[in-house]
Amino acid sequence: MNMFDEIEKLRKDLPRLKKVTDEVTKQELNNYQVVALIIMGAGICIGIIFGNVFPSCGTTSGLYSQTCTTTEFNFSLTLTIWFIAFLVCVFFYGMGSIITLLNSINKKLDKKR
Repeated sequence: MNMFDEIEKLRKDLPRLKKVTDEVTKQELNNYQVVALIIMGAGICIGIIFGNVFPSCGTTSGLYSQTCTTTEFNFSLTLTIWFIAFLVCVFFYGMGSIITLLNSINKKLDKKR
């Protein structure tokens, strides 16, 4: 038995680009997934806005240590808001995926009846 003959028998062609794009484009987003994408976009915008509205203190004056002489963009606040928005987005998108899977299972069970 030749190993290469076994490989030839079991070998499958790689999927073509058209097949891959058809698989990706036939999936539809449900309401939960749309809400997740909107939350992510809003989270990015709100993070940038809050980073500017609530700046961090760059340097303090020597005499009055509570007084900021320069302010900088607040990256830590921005990244925190982005991270929270990402977590909420993943939660809602996952819920939407679960609902989509349950709907497809329900449709397959209805066809069998």
